[in-house]
Amino acid sequence: MTIPNHAPYKYLQFQGDQSYSRYVQENVPAKSQEQDYLNVKSHGSYGALLFHPDWKAKRKKILERDMHRCVYCRSDKDLQVHHRQYHFIASEQRFRVPWDYPGHLLITLCESCHSKGHNKYKVPTITI
Repeated sequence: MTIPNHAPYKYLQFQGDQSYSRYVQENVPAKSQEQDYLNVKSHGSYGALLFHPDWKAKRKKILERDMHRCVYCRSDKDLQVHHRQYHFIASEQRFRVPWDYPGHLLITLCESCHSKGHNKYKVPTITI
C-alpha cells in the first residue's frame, strides 16, 4: 500500500477492527456529498460512508443477489455486506468509496461470520 506522506493526511485505525486501517485527508473543504460524509466526526470517515444513500443502494443490491442469506452459514440474521478487498487509488491518495466496488468483491455475511473472518484473515488492500 502506498502511504501518503503529505501533512494533510492522517492515519486512522478503526476501533475494534485490527485488520482495517486507512488514510484520510483532514481540513479540506467538502467538495462533494461524498466528502461531506468523509468529514463526519461522530462515526469516523468510514462509518459515516455506511450511511450514504449510494452505499445503502449497493448494499440492498448485494443482499438481494445473495438472497438475504450469509454466503457462508446461510443465516438470515444480522446480515452485513463484506468487502473482499480494499482499493487505494494512488493517483488521488484516497481509498475507493464503499459503493464503488464491483459486485464480485462484495459478499453477504452474518455478523458472526463477518467478525470471525476479520479475526482470522486480513482484507487485502490493492493499490490501483
